[in-house]
Amino acid sequence: MSSSSPQPRPAGGGAKKPIPWRLYLGIVAVVIAVVVILQNQDDAPFHILFWTVTLPTWVMLLIALALGVVVGWLLHYRRSSKK
Repeated sequence: MSSSSPQPRPAGGGAKKPIPWRLYLGIVAVVIAVVVILQNQDDAPFHILFWTVTLPTWVMLLIALALGVVVGWLLHYRRSSKK
């Protein structure tokens, strides 16, 4: 005979939330960034005004990526604060 006691429900309500597409996009961007960094290990000169700095290419790419993220965040913050 079967028991009439209720079965325990899984934690979290049982309904799975879809994974947002931005998460997938972020994962793909990180994977591409890691591949580019691993392939660009050479040193390269970087000229700023009258200074010359020699850095690994991946460091320059990482700096450019960080600056791009900061500028994008600032533009997004500025647009959202105007509304």
